[in-house]
Amino acid sequence: MRFFFTLTVLLTGFSQFSYSQKTDPSEDVHARLIQGKSHSVIAYAGKDRSFTIDVPFKTSKPSDVPGFITIDKQIVQATLVPADRSPKTRDEKTLLTNYMNYELSYYKKKLKQNYTNLQTEWLTLQGRTFLVWYFNMPENYKLVSRQVYVSTLFGDQVVDLNAPVFKSDDWGKARNLLVKLAGSMKTYDKHLDLERLKKKM
Repeated sequence: MRFFFTLTVLLTGFSQFSYSQKTDPSEDVHARLIQGKSHSVIAYAGKDRSFTIDVPFKTSKPSDVPGFITIDKQIVQATLVPADRSPKTRDEKTLLTNYMNYELSYYKKKLKQNYTNLQTEWLTLQGRTFLVWYFNMPENYKLVSRQVYVSTLFGDQVVDLNAPVFKSDDWGKARNLLVKLAGSMKTYDKHLDLERLKKKM
């Protein structure tokens, strides 16, 4: 249980706070895995907006860690966090950069984790802007060696795809998986009935 507790704290720590208010970790919004007979997706259904992300059908399953999904033996989480949509900040890249910096500050100051070697890259996938960011965990931290995130704007929220890397040489696989998932993201300006969607798959 200690492994799952530590992993959950590390990965959900980034989504515990919005820019303007503190929220309880139990209130974090996560997209969930919908498994059909021939197809699977990560899906989120809001009141007026929804999205789906295609996942490999045969290798995707709920993780042993609550709120996470295992895809090709890689643990993945899809989280929605309120975005700072103040009138002064409208540029997508600025919003996503501010979000990343805010979360990193929380990670360092609140979780007391001194990450190193932060790297970022911008990608445009299906006309949508994504910020890819990753960093090394402290050398004395033996559970996870690196964290990888892919973030994009979704209305007044940020969608975060994230993955822990347990072995340093696996980080490229984790990055490529998240980018592939991000590239399949489809958005809808309506509420999706996820149970109906599951029956169709």
